[in-house]
Amino acid sequence: MSNLQVQLIKKPDAKYPRVNDVFQVKTTSTPTVNQLKDGEVLLENLYFSIDATMRVWISGAKTYVDPVLPGNTMFGQAVSRVLASKSEKFQKGDYVIGLVNWTLYQIISDAKLHLIKRGGDIDDLTGYSFLGPLGISGLTAYIGFEAIGKPKEGETVVISAAAGAVGEIAVQLAKTYYKCKVIGIAGGPEKCDYVKKQLGAHDCIDYKNENLSKRLRELTPNGIHVYFDNVGGEMLDEILMHITDHTRIILCGAIATYNQTGEPYKVKNYPRLIIKRAVMQGFLYFDHPELFKPGQATITQMIKQGQLKIRYDVQNGLEQAPNGLAKLLLGQNNGKVVVKAKSDQPKL
Repeated sequence: MSNLQVQLIKKPDAKYPRVNDVFQVKTTSTPTVNQLKDGEVLLENLYFSIDATMRVWISGAKTYVDPVLPGNTMFGQAVSRVLASKSEKFQKGDYVIGLVNWTLYQIISDAKLHLIKRGGDIDDLTGYSFLGPLGISGLTAYIGFEAIGKPKEGETVVISAAAGAVGEIAVQLAKTYYKCKVIGIAGGPEKCDYVKKQLGAHDCIDYKNENLSKRLRELTPNGIHVYFDNVGGEMLDEILMHITDHTRIILCGAIATYNQTGEPYKVKNYPRLIIKRAVMQGFLYFDHPELFKPGQATITQMIKQGQLKIRYDVQNGLEQAPNGLAKLLLGQNNGKVVVKAKSDQPKL
């Protein structure tokens, strides 16, 4: 039984991700049950999440995780099945989620995993959902609002990258759950149509083809109460010119800066935070484990009631993971990018 592995072979330069040449796919030996130590499990990794922050991880920068350096195996969040266990926490047949290597099979410490289902089967859509609405994407949107944004009914909420994995859930939470006026920002008419017609935003600004400042003045005449920022850079700077008293700015991502190789963009309009007594705060979803259960309960209820639409951009085969990441960074994805590790994997 062969084991695929995706390895970083060089740090990305200014040509990446247009030139996608920083990874290689290797065939390696598969770990065996005999190699297990106490507190470890043997995993079959089934579904991988592709996230924009991975661009920072492969740059060599130290963040909340150790950087991926040339020669290292790439990693990310995945849904996996336990094939064998020497752990007191997990047993054979369990489904778990955690930060794992981009490999088909792996031995890992049980401390790095969380149980999502005890035995039985899951299908592809369920696997994807634990990486999307019930996982990192959904919890990031919910926790950003609950911990920082605190939207009130009737307020104006603006969300950048509104057609993305976190953005599409944030739009629907803001409109349906928090009952706010929602303005999305996305790139291109197709994405803006999706944000308005499918996700239900009151309007969407096509930043690639429209004047952002002019459209914000038209759509937010009383200012922005909550801004969910997935982009950073110049867009954040422009948003600061349209905030109102006590605006809450949720710093979730900065995809506009991830591919920059030169001097980073410097935000100039930050004094507006003082004048407007506004709050601008960054966060990571795992800072707030106390919000996991209420977040998953809220999103599950919305799904059951048909109030939450989710799109998955599925890459078939672990060898396609580098292409999935490049696609996301280029803004060519439609929804949450996930990788089905084995393209011929049957429905479980």
